[in-house]
Amino acid sequence: MSISTSLEDEIREFVLTSVIDEMNILTGREGITDDSPVTVGGLEVDSLSLIELTLRLETRFGVEIPDTDIEPLASLTLGGLVAEVVRRGAKA
Repeated sequence: MSISTSLEDEIREFVLTSVIDEMNILTGREGITDDSPVTVGGLEVDSLSLIELTLRLETRFGVEIPDTDIEPLASLTLGGLVAEVVRRGAKA
């Protein structure tokens, strides 16, 4: 297991805050780990919410996620989503 960087922690916190506090998808963080799926059985993000979350990530971290790349994000875990945003050149 790799050690999280502060940028990874910031992205993870942003995703969880967005999904719980702003988008009202989840009621809390209980049981959510980096291995939790972005969709069913994890963050419970549906396709429209994934588009909204992607737009929020683009705006906040200065990354580009083309529309054609959004659907594959649904197959990721929380940790995978964080890694993907970092891979796309996220800036704190």
